[in-house]
Amino acid sequence: MNMTRAWTTATGLLTLLWAQKTFEGSITYTTKVEGAMAAQMGDMVKSQLPEKMTMFYRGNKVRTEVGDMVLISDGDAGMVYLLNPALQTYQKAPIRTPDEKDPQPKVVKTKDRTKILGHTVERYLADLSTEQGPIKMEIWAAPNFKVPEAAQRSNSLTRGVKIEGIPLRIAMDVPGVDLKIIFLATQLQTTLPDESLFQLPAGYIEEQTEAEQD
Repeated sequence: MNMTRAWTTATGLLTLLWAQKTFEGSITYTTKVEGAMAAQMGDMVKSQLPEKMTMFYRGNKVRTEVGDMVLISDGDAGMVYLLNPALQTYQKAPIRTPDEKDPQPKVVKTKDRTKILGHTVERYLADLSTEQGPIKMEIWAAPNFKVPEAAQRSNSLTRGVKIEGIPLRIAMDVPGVDLKIIFLATQLQTTLPDESLFQLPAGYIEEQTEAEQD
């Protein structure tokens, strides 16, 4: 094998390995709104949304920070924890496994491509049925960033929509009104988050849910 061919082969293998590498790091999203409702009640609508959201990935675990809320999903333990830092309490619940009887979102992967933060992203369109009404979503995902299935289910932004890779832009229509909410990745780091971020802080007390109290 000559040097040129060997280099090409090695480059191809490295590209394949990188494409299959599980993403570990963090992504910060900023939010904005569009539509007639946003124009009429911009400040009020914005006050109901977090200015940013940060998601940390490590192995089969995900930590989501939204304003004062912290959500930890532990795929290895099959549990999700909702932390209340102000009261130093937490609630826990099993990670819900999708049921075949659940309404399945209709997902179409388009041929559209662009780049966000220097990473190639692919466009998906999805229709979801919710208790509030039908929701249309547009997702731009980076296919070179893979996450475990449990971690993907924990991504509240995609609402269980199956895609290849991690979303870097999500736009969803609010049912019944002319309002679109957009989450755009503005910072992406591939530094391994500290394990302590995915553990219950010392001193936190478990708070019973209403179902447990009944």
